[in-house]
Amino acid sequence: MTTKIEICNLALSRLGNKATIETLDTPRSPEEKILKKWYDITRQTTLRRTMPSFAIRREIWAKADFVPEFGYQNAYLYRPDCLKILGIGNLCRQKNDYSVEGKYLCCDAFFEKGIPVRYIRDEQNTTLYPPDFVDLLSFELAYNICSEISDNVEMLKYIQQIITQKRIEFCGIDSQENKPIRISHTKYDRTGWTYHFGGKK
Repeated sequence: MTTKIEICNLALSRLGNKATIETLDTPRSPEEKILKKWYDITRQTTLRRTMPSFAIRREIWAKADFVPEFGYQNAYLYRPDCLKILGIGNLCRQKNDYSVEGKYLCCDAFFEKGIPVRYIRDEQNTTLYPPDFVDLLSFELAYNICSEISDNVEMLKYIQQIITQKRIEFCGIDSQENKPIRISHTKYDRTGWTYHFGGKK
């Protein structure tokens, strides 16, 4: 099982740095302080960008004690651990017409018990990370800390090239577990064909 400390040490090794860290909670060494600054934001941006299947959640978001003054009829409380919404309600029936505004998810659809949402969660449990995501995240982290750890411009360019390929490889493999769902509409629906990813409708 991979830990965030192991991911950080992998990032250091990508840069040719032989130092290792022991903690991010009470950082002491220069490497620990730099990695503490960058680890969370790098994890979040990588999850948001790649939308891995292990971070997909289906949950009910509570109705808010708030009604938009115009545009939409209802508002629901936006989950603080949400990095990206994939869809709301039943994919067969909802057109996913919504707007994220501040701490609210606004839409016309009314759900008395709360709105069902599929989203990418800020998954911090590293034991859920498959090896190829750990590999990618360590390179993303190495890229973000490179300027402070090594100040090597050529190394930065090299890692950037690797990351591009790693993202393509990971997303390609991960998407094989979530086949696209094709939903047909009647001739009266101008939207035509719609594709959704991420499992059962």
